[in-house]
Amino acid sequence: MATARTDLATTLLREREARSLVVLLAVVLASFVVQTINLWLQHLVRPDLGGEPNIMTVFLVASTLSAAVLLYLLHRRRWIDGIGVVVAFFAASFAATLGVVMWQGYAPDAPVVLLTKLPVTVAGLVALAGMALTLRPLYVVITGAGVLLTQLVFYLVAAHDSATLVAARPMDSYLGPALGRARFAIEGLLVASATAATALATHLARRTVREAVALQRTRDHLSRYFSPEVAAEIADAGEGFLQPGGREQEIAVLFADLEGFTRLCAGMPATESFALLAGYHDRMVAEIFAAGGTLDKFTGDGLMATFGTPDPVPDAADRAVRAALAMTSALAALNRDRTARGQPALVQRIGIHAGPALVGNVGTAQRLEYTVIGDTVNVASRIERACKTTGRPILISAAVLQRLETAVVTESLGAVALDGQPHPTELHALRPHE
Repeated sequence: MATARTDLATTLLREREARSLVVLLAVVLASFVVQTINLWLQHLVRPDLGGEPNIMTVFLVASTLSAAVLLYLLHRRRWIDGIGVVVAFFAASFAATLGVVMWQGYAPDAPVVLLTKLPVTVAGLVALAGMALTLRPLYVVITGAGVLLTQLVFYLVAAHDSATLVAARPMDSYLGPALGRARFAIEGLLVASATAATALATHLARRTVREAVALQRTRDHLSRYFSPEVAAEIADAGEGFLQPGGREQEIAVLFADLEGFTRLCAGMPATESFALLAGYHDRMVAEIFAAGGTLDKFTGDGLMATFGTPDPVPDAADRAVRAALAMTSALAALNRDRTARGQPALVQRIGIHAGPALVGNVGTAQRLEYTVIGDTVNVASRIERACKTTGRPILISAAVLQRLETAVVTESLGAVALDGQPHPTELHALRPHE
């Protein structure tokens, strides 16, 4: 189970990384194309601006081709990790490359200290933000380290140039041509802080994705047994819910069974029998969940559902009756399809009873089963069996009829002796919708 959650989370994260890399490379590709066109247009219109466009052209064309190749390779998802590292190193060198190309391309005669005046820090922060989209802390750290190294190298190169002036005041490095340690320290601290914060944010984002996958899988498993609303409530209930024990409350219990299923499947391949039963269960469970019921268990070719669980509701009986009528309509639709294919129709029996029952988890802390226990369950099962002797598809007890808030059409059958019950039970046949 843990391996499955890990694999799903890893798959989602890798797909998120791949899509982010595609977006980044697409943006870079478009940017390089625009910059190349803009560079040559500037030199064609204003050749007096100086500088040599050939250096920047080589850089831009090479970068464009590299981005195009990486975009193509990203179609092979197994190369994501390698491509991600390559893109991270490109991002790490982006500030350095941009600085050198701008210096040599636009102002080759400018002093070396110009390197410390270019927007290296801004370019580095942009690269960090882009790599954060991949949700990979490693890529962020590589990018941030590259930007810090660029700042350090540019500072050292400028400091060892004899033409460089040393700033007397901190602001001179911003307002004038001088080199200042304060600016280097401030911008270095800014990049380092941004790198650490972004790496932490991507790490937390990855962990959140894994936790979300685990939670979603839990809810998916719960949804196999409960309606979506009930499953969400149980998932949010915490460990307190997942303990042995229960409480007595008013519920409605529904049993459904297929008549003559064993005879119908005689001579039928096991796979066909399974497909037939799965199709029937799928439609019936959908109607139970739609009515706000809980699937307690499958009973061979039948099933048991409860209403008013896990939390009691005032209209449990109404929900059970609504589910029974909807199940009957769903079976009619299924039989129309079967008849059209030349297959025999299915006959369903449904019995419903309402009353007190013990609702909760049975078992130990290591192995729990959520269920209901009590005479109400036993009577509901016997009522479903009475459908066979009475010839009625849906039977409800007087206890159910007394609890109904909505009007239904029924036929009283009087007191009927049920197997295993010491006293007869007053039953009513519920008429399905026309």
